[in-house]
Amino acid sequence: MPESSASTRPRARIAVSTHWTQLRLAAQAHTARPDARAAFQTFCERYRGAVYGVIRARNPEVLAQDLTQDFFLHHLLDCADLDRLDPERGRFRSWLYKSLKHFLIDEARRRTRQARDHRLERAFDEEHATAELSSVSEYERHYAYAVAERAIQALHAHWAAKLQRHGATVDKRMLMTWLIDRDSHLIAATLKITPDNARKTIERLHADLWKRLEAEVAETVADDASLQEELAEVCRILRLRPPADRDT
Repeated sequence: MPESSASTRPRARIAVSTHWTQLRLAAQAHTARPDARAAFQTFCERYRGAVYGVIRARNPEVLAQDLTQDFFLHHLLDCADLDRLDPERGRFRSWLYKSLKHFLIDEARRRTRQARDHRLERAFDEEHATAELSSVSEYERHYAYAVAERAIQALHAHWAAKLQRHGATVDKRMLMTWLIDRDSHLIAATLKITPDNARKTIERLHADLWKRLEAEVAETVADDASLQEELAEVCRILRLRPPADRDT
């Protein structure tokens, strides 16, 4: 591939104005504005998986579901924490983690106060102080998976419709198998195409996934430099490599 391909290929557009405007609109969901409530619902759907994953790792399923709901409805909305989000003050991923961390600390303190045993509260504070790095790693893993899941959902919706027009039915599990195994003979047999065309299909799938992953990350950063840093971090966590023509 010519040397200029990697440098001239257009990057995902930074969706700052749209995304951050929607987040600020979501912060007004406590009002009667239908558009604000819709924006907040979208926000919850996008990031619930990351938040629930972290909470569930330390709590029973029912309690984790309740805490996840409380985080979004009470901590972010009622306590106006979403109002504090500002693209100029740092990464969205870091803001979400800090907000979740403070929520979980407050919940632990509230529960220990109800039990009238402040030793538990002190023990929790000490544990949190010594285990913060592992907590960040756990959170970032769930966050990266949530970002990837949205990209994969969009990828499957597009390719399922595209292949259906050619008489092939592809579910998400099959699509992921193609992406991971890169078995051109399996794809060729399924789609009734040559192995060479199957290899090209694999390349297009990976390029499309990368484009959609890049677009997802672009919605949470403020400039192109931050996009590349954040995308590299998400891919490091997911152990993904960019397409060959995107390597630098």
